[in-house]
Amino acid sequence: MDDLRKRILNEIFVAPSVVLPIAGGGTAWLLSWALGSVATLNLVGLVGIMVGIGWFATRFIFQLDSITEKAMRDQIESRLREEEKKLNELDQKLYSDRDQRPRDYLMLLRTNRAELEKIAQTPGIQIRSMEIVKQARQLFWAATEQLEQAHRLAQLATRLTGDEKQKVLEQREGYLRESKESVEHLRSAVATFRKFVEQEQERDMDTLQNDLEQSLQSARRSEERMREWDPSSDEASYLRE
Repeated sequence: MDDLRKRILNEIFVAPSVVLPIAGGGTAWLLSWALGSVATLNLVGLVGIMVGIGWFATRFIFQLDSITEKAMRDQIESRLREEEKKLNELDQKLYSDRDQRPRDYLMLLRTNRAELEKIAQTPGIQIRSMEIVKQARQLFWAATEQLEQAHRLAQLATRLTGDEKQKVLEQREGYLRESKESVEHLRSAVATFRKFVEQEQERDMDTLQNDLEQSLQSARRSEERMREWDPSSDEASYLRE
């Protein structure tokens, strides 16, 4: 949020249409002072300063929404580039898993995420849908964490035998099942979000927010279990046995 605020302020205050007239006006006043107060330069300086301030006020009053949305788009594009790198790394990890399901789930998650981000940048919708998009993104990343945890358990299972291996594989299935549910919830949320944007149905928006909150609660319970499980200590324990 601080980064977004900084982008917005920079767009308003540091825009060439604001800075150049003020800078020009200030320069004219300095020259006038150096030359002993030249009336023409004083007038040019006053006009420049007033034009800059006037354009700043115009942008702040009438263009704040569009400036905010542009700043949000720029922020999103920067974030997406960083996140794509992280997702590609996860995809490479899952590639080593003989089970195709994790990669299929990740592909579906990324497809729906791309659609979500595309819809979220629809002009006029960004500010109103901020909370919905935030929740959907949280659900997406919770699902990827479930996939990564399933992968870690699969890796651990290759070093175990007997009941210990079966126990780990059952835990892995649980995370895969939860990830699949998250995929389905996200797909449903994106479809509802698209419907809202196309038809402006505020009631659907409220329902979507409630549904996402329920999905997130389930994902948070999964995250709590992941935090409680220490893979390094469990692995050492299993292998000693």
